[in-house]
Amino acid sequence: MSDLTALAVRASQFISISELHGAVCGLAAGSARSLDGAGDGRDLLRTLIDLLGSDALTDAESVDEFMRASLDALHADDLSFAPLLPDDDAPIAVRAQGIAEWCGAFAAGYGAQPVAEDEQSEELLRDFIAISGAEADDEDDATAEAALSELEQYAKVGALLLATGGATADDAD
Repeated sequence: MSDLTALAVRASQFISISELHGAVCGLAAGSARSLDGAGDGRDLLRTLIDLLGSDALTDAESVDEFMRASLDALHADDLSFAPLLPDDDAPIAVRAQGIAEWCGAFAAGYGAQPVAEDEQSEELLRDFIAISGAEADDEDDATAEAALSELEQYAKVGALLLATGGATADDAD
């Protein structure tokens, strides 16, 4: 279990780690492009609580620690960021559900901010919303594996583009 996964488990016991991570990353990306300016960590925490509900989260300290670690990863200079998803050895259906939850929560978090949109960002968000409805069979065939890997990479690159303000639809393909 990664450090970030352990922090996510401590921060919420009622929603998936993928959903929690997607919401935090979406809030951060939206905050970076916010019309109101990028708020501080407390603003993001309040917005996260509003978005997910206080019942979905544990204590403020655990959530804050998870948020800080997630934001550090999202803004890492080495571009090592990756959506927090079920392990590669999990069944395809579980992994597909994880990417769907992550993308849906990212879009919701991003949309919780008053953001100046451009055509490329809107297209990425529409794609994230479409991915949030993705489903897969329990079959572990090569086609499903390749498609899932593509969706995971698209989510990673799309999130990085939205978080840095450099979103163009061609860059995320």
